[in-house]
Amino acid sequence: FLEYKWWPVWGMGKEEAVKFVDKFHETHKLEEVKLVEGALESINNLLNNNHELFVITARPIKFKEKVENWITYHLKTNKINVIHAGDFHKVQASTKAEICSELGIKVILEDSGETAIECAQKNISVILFDKPWNKIHKHKKIVRVKEWQEAMHALSSIIKKS
Repeated sequence: FLEYKWWPVWGMGKEEAVKFVDKFHETHKLEEVKLVEGALESINNLLNNNHELFVITARPIKFKEKVENWITYHLKTNKINVIHAGDFHKVQASTKAEICSELGIKVILEDSGETAIECAQKNISVILFDKPWNKIHKHKKIVRVKEWQEAMHALSSIIKKS
């Protein structure tokens, strides 16, 4: 994947790809979609140190309960605030950058280069998981990381500076 939009990568139109992804979200079981290595330990560490955590998702609102159940199932907590930004298939109600600004969120962990740039331009620090589809996105408020342990070091550094 060299771009964030997955339908060109799959060689199909956006509508067809949306139906394919929606079908996946409708039929997958919670235990089938695994956490990324290091995520559980890192998130638990943040929760144990009294950080307020948010998941801001643009998944369609019809999957709200499934998203929340996935978080509870894998992270074994209900202490994470889940915010639905709209529907990435259609028009978003609010962007992640707008939501962060409204809520006073100072740091976001992200993999979308476009979202990272938008957040950085609103003076939100971004920890960007380095992926082939976000290589071109650069900004002084963006720190690239390869994995969760590195992300936690970057977060610690950002917190110390503020």
